Amino acid sequence: MTRVQINLLSMLKSVVQFFTENPTLLIGKPALQAAFDKLKAYIHDIELLELEQAKGAKTDTALKGETKVMLINASLKVLAGVAAHAAATNDTRLKMDSDLTEYDLKKMRDNTLLTQVHSIYEMATGIAPELVIWEVTQDDIDALDTNSTAFDAKDPAIKNIKARSKQATKDMKAKLDEAYNFTKDTLDPMMLPVKMTNPTVYGHYQNARTIINTAGGHGKQAAPDASATVK
Repeated sequence: MTRVQINLLSMLKSVVQFFTENPTLLIGKPALQAAFDKLKAYIHDIELLELEQAKGAKTDTALKGETKVMLINASLKVLAGVAAHAAATNDTRLKMDSDLTEYDLKKMRDNTLLTQVHSIYEMATGIAPELVIWEVTQDDIDALDTNSTAFDAKDPAIKNIKARSKQATKDMKAKLDEAYNFTKDTLDPMMLPVKMTNPTVYGHYQNARTIINTAGGHGKQAAPDASATVK
């Protein structure tokens, strides 16, 4: 949420607080009561969208990093066994195929890493019985497949979170625009009679309706056009 949006939402909440503190204004005025209820509903929807917007992919990205570490460590264990077996049998092809370091795996792009791990898995599966003496079990080999699946699943999850956050940002802007225009076009006219009968209370309403520009210090600004208010 931008600072301008925070200021606007604060104003809307101030208007709700004004009517909460002056309930007699709503007595006998069902249209005003309905408008008040609608404004509260706007705020509720905006706050829900704000929560959705705040759900970033930071946690999932961190979990993806942890899964990558597990995948690389599992690969290194299997590679060590394959390299030992290749040395013991003087298998040149296996020596070349197992000649991968931690640095090599870490610098690979995600898709390349997954392809490489699959190759390691296939290579190890073919000689699984021979790897047992080099302390590589079938569970170690299976861990390559398990961790690869977990790692591959992280990207769609992260993308979905970012997409929902982006959509919430867009929806929140629209809802704030709508709430501001509703206040300006519906609540403000309904409060005009109070200006004549109780100027003091109307002044309090005007104060509640003032958007405080907290980003610019302690001054106040008149309520701007909604399109200019919410960016």
